[in-house]
Amino acid sequence: MYKERFASALEGYEKFWNRENHKRCVLNISGSRTKIPFRKPTSVQERWLDEEFIYARYKHSLENGYYAAEGVPMLFTNLGPGCLSACIGGSYTLAENTIWFDRAPIIKDWENCPEVFLDENSEMWKHLTRLQTRYAKDPDVNFTVTDLGGILDVVSSLRGTENLLYDLYDYPDEVKEFTAKVEKLWFEAFDRQNAVVKASGLPYNSWMNIPSSKPWYPLQCDFCAMISPKQFEEFVLPHIVDQVNYMERSIYHLDGPGEIPHLDMLLDIPGLTGIQWTAGGGEAPLWDEKWFPLYRRIQDKKKNLVLLGGINERDMAGMERLIKTLDPTGVYISAWFSSPEKAEEIIEKIETWSYFS
Repeated sequence: MYKERFASALEGYEKFWNRENHKRCVLNISGSRTKIPFRKPTSVQERWLDEEFIYARYKHSLENGYYAAEGVPMLFTNLGPGCLSACIGGSYTLAENTIWFDRAPIIKDWENCPEVFLDENSEMWKHLTRLQTRYAKDPDVNFTVTDLGGILDVVSSLRGTENLLYDLYDYPDEVKEFTAKVEKLWFEAFDRQNAVVKASGLPYNSWMNIPSSKPWYPLQCDFCAMISPKQFEEFVLPHIVDQVNYMERSIYHLDGPGEIPHLDMLLDIPGLTGIQWTAGGGEAPLWDEKWFPLYRRIQDKKKNLVLLGGINERDMAGMERLIKTLDPTGVYISAWFSSPEKAEEIIEKIETWSYFS
């Protein structure tokens, strides 16, 4: 059943990527059929690194869940946002809800900056390789590449956020030189991951769960929320452009209001496919009218729009306003619903609300 659903859903995703879905937005809808919870991990090691625990949790979601519209299951090889830093000389710390990579920066000063390389003997790279090799062999797994992180975010983990903020003023050339090295390693890790996906015969995918017939990746720079547009243009934008030019499809992860000042520069990148907007904690939900001007800016530039959790069955009026406002072309929305019946009801309504219906 999984394979048949995935094959049919992929057609809808290709329409999203090619901006051919004019009647309604692409909907990745999922939910639980039962209230049977999966067991809690016995340790943080099991939660993040135990391949059988991760696989069993995925199978539980298949057996107890449902998928509607273009909804597809996903096994996210989740080793923490920005795990590349721990593959090129940095360290990592397992925690209950995340994996930290910035607890022990290795760049103490720029005069004695360590050389970095993709270390196949690093624990993080071995974990990543082991997990992906395991899942790529399983016909029931829709697995993803892991979250390598933003290039300057990786630099921040290796140097320390506060230090790097000062370095942009005091050591700009050293930062640029080191960031260029990290970029090369990012591409190497990206290619190595996608080679596993290609060999598996599965579509390319990521934590956003937007399958694609061509390699792609979510681009980001969480660090940029703390810097000016001028600094973004100098230290971040060139690497985003390089990444966009390196792959045929790309979505930028715009993480909260602090990154909005950089949006116009992103929208002016010709090859960037789209923007995924995250409002962040304490902000209005994605279907709030507060964000509608932002969505119009993105759509006016003919960029795709990705809203993860962008609709909510408890606020039907807000959802209706959102759907009626958006041109569905190139729009992807994911949502979790309480029952298959509620999901089908809302999908039917979305088709009548859509801009071009």
